[in-house]
Amino acid sequence: MDKSYFGTYHHTTFEESERMRETAKEMFMEAFKRILDSNADLQIIDVGCGLGFLTILTASYFPRATITCVDVFTQSSLRENSRDILENNLRIAQVLDRVKIVEADVTEILPPGKFDLAVSNLVLHNLGRKRFVAYRNIHDVLKPGSYFVNADGFIKKSLFVDPFRDDMKRISDIFHVDFVIKPETQGLFFKYILVALKSK
Repeated sequence: MDKSYFGTYHHTTFEESERMRETAKEMFMEAFKRILDSNADLQIIDVGCGLGFLTILTASYFPRATITCVDVFTQSSLRENSRDILENNLRIAQVLDRVKIVEADVTEILPPGKFDLAVSNLVLHNLGRKRFVAYRNIHDVLKPGSYFVNADGFIKKSLFVDPFRDDMKRISDIFHVDFVIKPETQGLFFKYILVALKSK
C-alpha cells in the first residue's frame, strides 16, 4: 500500500472520520504551539495510537522527537486496526525510524520511561471506568510538570452531570487542566474536547 490509511471510527462513516481527523489536526496543532518548542528533543508517548494518525501528526510537528506509540491492536473502536497498517503508514510518512511500537494495554501497564509529552485521540472514552486507571498510568510515565494532551469524546448521559467536568474532577489530584480547545459545532450528547493536562 503506497497511500496512508487511517480507518473509520466506530459509529461514523469514512467521510465523517476524515472530518474528525481534520478537526483533531487543527486542535492538536494549536495545543502544541501553546505548550512546547517544536524543535525540542522530546520523548513522546502516543496512547492508543491505532493506525498512526496522531503519531504522524505529532512526529511532523516535533521533527526531533522520538515517539513511543502504544496500542493493543485488538478490540479497538477503530475498525481495521492493525500493526501492519500502522507500520506502513509510518513508513509512508517517513517517521518509522523515530517511532517505537509497543503492544500494551493502557489500563494495565505502560512501557517504562519518563516522557516529556503524552498524546491521545478518541481513546479513553472507550475504556469506561477503566479510563481513570489509564489516566493514572499515563501520569506515572510523565515527567513532573509535563503535559498529557488528550482529545476525546465526552458522552452526556444525564441532564445533571457534565461528563467532562466530572472526569476532570476525578483526576484533579494528578493533573491540572491548563486549557481546553473545542470545535465550534458539537453534538448534543457527544462532546469532542481537547484538554491540555499538566501533570502534578
